Amino acid sequence: MINGLIALLIAVIVVGIIAWLVTYIIDMLPIDGPFKQIAKVLVLLVALLIILLKALPLLGLGGAL
Repeated sequence: MINGLIALLIAVIVVGIIAWLVTYIIDMLPIDGPFKQIAKVLVLLVALLIILLKALPLLGLGGAL
């Protein structure tokens, strides 16, 4: 159980850093405001889905991915 929590914590940190870097890069791109917001929301959704998929096995609700 503790190994799963440590793996989840590491995954949250790595996914968070990658999501932050991608949103930073999106801010630097010369695109319009609405497209920039849509891209940021998509990055956030993908990051949350990855974290959720990592957390489900700890809750006993999914297979080990």
